[in-house]
Amino acid sequence: MPQSVLVVILAVVFTAVLATGQGLYWAWVAKREREQEELLRRLGSGQGFSEDENEVALFRDQAVDQVATSLGNIGESLQTALRKADVTYDVSTLLTRMALIGAGGAVVAPAGPVGAIIGLPLAYIPLFIVQQQGNIRIKKLVEQLPDSLDLMSRALSAGLGLSDAFRLVAEEMPMPIAAEFGRVQEEVRFGRDYREAFLKLLERNPGVFDLRIFVSSIMLQRDTGGNLIEILKNIADTIRSRFLFDAKLAAMTAEAKFSAIILGSLPLFVLVILALGNPEYLEPLVETRTGVIIVISCLISYTLGILLMRDLSRVEV
Repeated sequence: MPQSVLVVILAVVFTAVLATGQGLYWAWVAKREREQEELLRRLGSGQGFSEDENEVALFRDQAVDQVATSLGNIGESLQTALRKADVTYDVSTLLTRMALIGAGGAVVAPAGPVGAIIGLPLAYIPLFIVQQQGNIRIKKLVEQLPDSLDLMSRALSAGLGLSDAFRLVAEEMPMPIAAEFGRVQEEVRFGRDYREAFLKLLERNPGVFDLRIFVSSIMLQRDTGGNLIEILKNIADTIRSRFLFDAKLAAMTAEAKFSAIILGSLPLFVLVILALGNPEYLEPLVETRTGVIIVISCLISYTLGILLMRDLSRVEV
């Protein structure tokens, strides 16, 4: 190997190691800063968030995304995913990232249909990340809701008002429930009606059934009267009971789900082994018309089998 090539390789390796070290260091610094901000917020010092950030977070839902509106149902679905993840960018930014990553994958891959086949799945990666962030955030929100309701009921029992109970949850509970309840309290403090603030809360967290029950119960109590403390305790107990039932159900269906995963991955595993061990053995499947028909039939049957096993292992509650 020429010495110049070796020097270039060593320089590239050194740069990669240095960049990785810098990235890990700044990620650690950012994590410590977030922990410090969370500690300051929960201590009630008010230094965890700046006023500008609060103002942006408070009135961010007033902006209308023209790109999402022009795309119709697809844009609405993308906007719902962004709301679940509680990210700061809009649909146009998400589509731009998807286009850039997909185009990059198509350029790196060989030209022709292969580039398109590789580029399309890569373009889905930004949306997949947003969806996963949204699912994780919604799951945390639902898990923190019972403890938040218990804290609110104790605050109301101590003589605090509903707005002060929301503020107490924002100060004492972790994210993301603290941010959502704190946003409701700030909106009410700035003059927004409770009903409108609660509707915005549901709009920012679509598909959360427990949160919808909580909002409906509070609005019904404010219209008709009743013991709000007892209502909050009952909702918290109901959510915890459902968590326990879901855990038992997951344990009882774990064997069926694991069997479905094994059976679903077995054909792909065998196909990879054959492709690596004897590539000529699979050539008739892609070089002849009969082989292509067999492959298409197998893919259709495989997809139907996966969907059937998924439905058999799913229990509707």
